[in-house]
Amino acid sequence: MQNDKYRPPEPPTFGFTSAPPQHGYPPQGPPQHGYPPQGPPQHGYPPQGPPQHGYPPQGPPQPEYPAQNYPPQGFNPPPQNYGPPPPQNYAPPPPAPVIVQPGGWYSRNRRNKPQSNAVAAASLIFLSGGMNIAWSVGFRPLTSTVFTSLHLAVAWFIAAIIGAFISCFLANKIPKKFVVIFASALVLIAGIVRAATRYNGEAIEASLYLDGIANGLIFSPTLALIGEVSWPYMRGPIAASIEQMCFTCGFFIQLVYTEAWGVDSYYYNTFTSEQMHGVLSAIYGLIALILAAFLIIESPVITLANGNEQAALEILRQLQQPHTITTDTYAQLEEHKRYLAQNKNISTVESITQGLPALLRLVFLRALNAMSLSIMVYYAFLLSIITHYSPYDFMWQYLVFGICRWIGTFVISLCTESLGRKKPTLFGLLVSGGLSFGIASMVGDYPYGAVDSIVNLIFVYEVFAGIAFAPSSVYLSEAYPLGVKQHFISFTFMAEMLVFLIISCCTTSVTGISIYFYILGAFSVLGALLGFWCLPETKGTTLREAQEKFKGMSSKGF
Repeated sequence: MQNDKYRPPEPPTFGFTSAPPQHGYPPQGPPQHGYPPQGPPQHGYPPQGPPQHGYPPQGPPQPEYPAQNYPPQGFNPPPQNYGPPPPQNYAPPPPAPVIVQPGGWYSRNRRNKPQSNAVAAASLIFLSGGMNIAWSVGFRPLTSTVFTSLHLAVAWFIAAIIGAFISCFLANKIPKKFVVIFASALVLIAGIVRAATRYNGEAIEASLYLDGIANGLIFSPTLALIGEVSWPYMRGPIAASIEQMCFTCGFFIQLVYTEAWGVDSYYYNTFTSEQMHGVLSAIYGLIALILAAFLIIESPVITLANGNEQAALEILRQLQQPHTITTDTYAQLEEHKRYLAQNKNISTVESITQGLPALLRLVFLRALNAMSLSIMVYYAFLLSIITHYSPYDFMWQYLVFGICRWIGTFVISLCTESLGRKKPTLFGLLVSGGLSFGIASMVGDYPYGAVDSIVNLIFVYEVFAGIAFAPSSVYLSEAYPLGVKQHFISFTFMAEMLVFLIISCCTTSVTGISIYFYILGAFSVLGALLGFWCLPETKGTTLREAQEKFKGMSSKGF
């Protein structure tokens, strides 16, 4: 016992001294503080609780039972969710997922072909509209002037204004599919009426009114639909090719068949070029009717705004090939939700106020577009070729005129997502403005100057005019707030048609043509200078981002 008193202390055990012993095993290690454990464990269970500072556990160990999850006294059941959940403070949503642009022109267009197919019917109606614009500004058979009054010459523009005005009341109230089907039927009927008659001014007038109303009806819904069904990297090519390129292509077709038919056909052939015009319009209307019935797709934005998210997702699935739901599909759906959320809290008055700066800029651009194809341009073109050529031998000049305007539009339609919108617009306005001054100077020297050079300048002018105004279609599809989008697009179109109408009603002279081109050149150069400060660059942006860029009057970025 004396030796035990001086025994050196035991080394500390590893682990926590308060840890309970394991089930069915005796306590490990030497007894604490020299006290042996009190008795063997009962029923194979270890002593309960940790040893108390060297004292043995009191009483026999109790059998171990599984813990019972009894609720505490006074426990109340959870409330039932009979009403809407209380508002919660959520964190701001994460940024929109990035939509990856497919590599390569072919793969990109193949994958997104359903987006252009959704508005393909409108392209054929715009073809017939371009033919009638060319007819109305003067590119018509010479023998048609016998029964062409001023009212007949401007009938299509009046009808287009009426159609655009009606479309303001139909915005988002009638499915776009029904509107396009109705417009296609009007074009079909207009073509049949024109093809079934010969030298009949009343029939031509009726067909012009029917076709003009059809074009005015679908102009606004089509451009709004293009912006909402196309992916951000496809909006530019689709909008420019469906609207501007189809109008200019129809313009070119009118020039081709009118001059290819020739004047002598009116005396020796029973089938006139006016009847050919009707046949082409009827074909356009019939094909557009079929395409509208089977290919047109409603706007996923409007479907989502109506509360049908599943239908909006299904629409987005159909807008790409293969028709499967991918990460891009969900990314586009989320972007549409953000676009709706951005416009939901904007009142009508705020939407009008926010959209007015964009309206002023685009009305100015589209008015210049009308001036570049007006009857005054036709008079200058006619003045330059009638001096040295017979009025019955204008074939190649007409063809070159139509090709020059179409080729400029065609090239920029394919490049609006690589070159952007702003740079081609400013470049085209600046060059065409300078060419306008040259044309005005040469016309002012008539008949002593180099009159035959006027036609060459007009050819080059039309190329750069096509470059300048092709991006305006894309701007129309993305500039305006959602609440007033279709209304403002219709107002822009009506202003453009009004410019056509007013110029067509003016009397002309050589001096008047010269003054007209001086004014056109001044407005074009002014538009280029103001556009540098006022036009935004919306290449690759979503509708939400493009709308933000059009706020206010200043936008200097490229």
